[in-house]
Amino acid sequence: MNARFNFEEGVNTLIGENGVGKTNAFHALRLLVDESLPRNATSLRETDFCRSLGAWKGHWIIISINFEKLDPSEGCQLIKHHSGHMNASQTGTHTFYFRPKFDVRKELHTLSTTKRADALARLKTLSLDDYEAVLTGRATADFNDDTAYKKIAGDLTRGVFPNPDDDDANLLGVKVYPLHQEIACTFIKALRDVMAELQNYRGNPLLNLLRGLESSIKIADAKKITEAIGKLNEDISSLDEIRGLAQGIQAALLKAVGHTFSPEISIESTLPDSLERLLQRLGIRVGDASAPGHRGEMGEQSLGSANLIYLALKFLEYELKLASDRAAHFLLIEEPEAHLHAHVQKTLFTNLGTNSAQVIVSTHSTQISSISKIKSVNILARQAGYCAVYQPANGLESKTVGRVERYIDAVRSTLLFAKGVMLVEGEAELIMVPAMIRAVFGVGVDELGVSVIAMDSAFFEHIAVIFSDDRIRRHCAIISDLDQSLITLPDDPESDSKEEAHARASQAAGINRRDSLRAFTSGNSWVAEFLAKHTLEVDFIHAGNAWEVQDALTEIYGTQSNIDKSSAKLSSDDEVVAGREVLRLAHKKGKGWFALLLSEKLFERTVIPEYIMRALAYSCQDVIGGAVLKQIGLYRLKSTDMGNELPENLTSDISRLEAMPPAEFIALYRREAPDDQLSKLCAYVDEAQIAQLGL
Repeated sequence: MNARFNFEEGVNTLIGENGVGKTNAFHALRLLVDESLPRNATSLRETDFCRSLGAWKGHWIIISINFEKLDPSEGCQLIKHHSGHMNASQTGTHTFYFRPKFDVRKELHTLSTTKRADALARLKTLSLDDYEAVLTGRATADFNDDTAYKKIAGDLTRGVFPNPDDDDANLLGVKVYPLHQEIACTFIKALRDVMAELQNYRGNPLLNLLRGLESSIKIADAKKITEAIGKLNEDISSLDEIRGLAQGIQAALLKAVGHTFSPEISIESTLPDSLERLLQRLGIRVGDASAPGHRGEMGEQSLGSANLIYLALKFLEYELKLASDRAAHFLLIEEPEAHLHAHVQKTLFTNLGTNSAQVIVSTHSTQISSISKIKSVNILARQAGYCAVYQPANGLESKTVGRVERYIDAVRSTLLFAKGVMLVEGEAELIMVPAMIRAVFGVGVDELGVSVIAMDSAFFEHIAVIFSDDRIRRHCAIISDLDQSLITLPDDPESDSKEEAHARASQAAGINRRDSLRAFTSGNSWVAEFLAKHTLEVDFIHAGNAWEVQDALTEIYGTQSNIDKSSAKLSSDDEVVAGREVLRLAHKKGKGWFALLLSEKLFERTVIPEYIMRALAYSCQDVIGGAVLKQIGLYRLKSTDMGNELPENLTSDISRLEAMPPAEFIALYRREAPDDQLSKLCAYVDEAQIAQLGL
């Protein structure tokens, strides 16, 4: 398993759900550039190998960092000396290997040349004691290429292992010492418990800043302070009350064990008289603008305020390192958004880019991701057994990247975290699509890992372009309208009435939209369009949902006669009559408000229009599994509103069905209720998955 991260100059972000490896990515980078890591951190563990490998024994862990712009400056030349490629480029590579030791690799090679079964048997006996950590510079191999990996590590399945005597230094690089002396790295870990961190002697950033400060204090001032502390200790210790307490303790000891075994006791003030130790006793007092003059303990602060103070200390530590003569500077910040207000998050992230150092921030925050430069974003996404890394701007022209960034706001940025995406036209779809899924299936789109994003226009391409083989490999469903006319249009447009002309123009726009979307999605297996024949409201009522609209009429009309008149049209067998009436109601209330009214009337028997159902199946095809489908099935079976919609064979003994394995349950459900909406969803998911495989 392998992944490649691309980091631009300045500020970069790592985005991804919990457990996808953002912390691991930071740790991997720190193994190469952070001198604050303990030396034994390079001794990796079995759990550091990717679980999807199965047996880890014999595999290598390779972490490689590529440098660019190694200019002629003195600091860069030191890095280039260890890592620079032997060509005219200003690039270099520094690589960490955790691999079997030379003699072990030699043994495996020898065994594989005589009897591969023996080599495979020896492989199974390896332990971490058989591994070594090695640093090299100037490696040129593409370690993300499986063929290149097998060439250096061997084919562990077949039992073929290369001779380590033939290691190619051009590919693997030459052994070097750590580059820590040339690189400064400040790591700010996720702010879980700031107060504990500030009380920790080793990790307290205030103490890190105070260490060595005594050397810059004037000698006269230092002497004055230490002499005063010595006099204070002497005065406290000589107090009659203190002496009396010490004598009392001494008397108690003599009474208990006698003169032979009793130690000599005194009580003395032990304020440190060393300036270095005195400075380490300093603490931060914090005031509040609403209470001028007051300074309280750090423990009195809110979690957000404490986190801000901690971040400020770490940033100052980083600024001091920037002033050093190190050739490269890294600032790694893990999830800085904890307990911080949305405006503070944005301000904090924006101000990180005020210098030229390499800054990498991991985050779950939609506020931070919304203002991140898409070109500087790496998305970590969970796949079957491993995690992949995507660069959403990979291969896009700067003009296109700019469009994407203009469209990505705090709401739309959720698509960067999603397992699947549904892009919808506007407010009505944004309200109705999630509401229908929740009412009919009993799960929210968030539970399915799907983001529903309103584009507020039909320019879907400006966002959907980031989903492809080269960028984000997540399925994106575009939901729009074909706007086919409800009324029959004259052959001659010149004879159109005002209504007919409007319908003809909408229909023509719908056809153009369809053709444009088809051209855009052609050849891209990660994006597909799903169009209503008419519009959301019309297709909703044509699907058989007159009751829901009729139930909302009391929220629209105050007189029964108007309710009855509208209700009759909505339940008409003539689709044109029903469609025109629901459109009239939507325009009367406004499409957004009408969608809100309808969303309150949805229930388990509401029929999701086919195009929306197919879009849902397409967008969640990678993540919807048997457990979720069974959960949906049980929700529908237990619903009192379903009435006699489901066969008795499913509803008579639900406890038996609850005990069934998901696959068996779904198979039974689909067999007994083939026309139910869950069965249709399963069928559409199957179709989408088959199409993805190209079958």
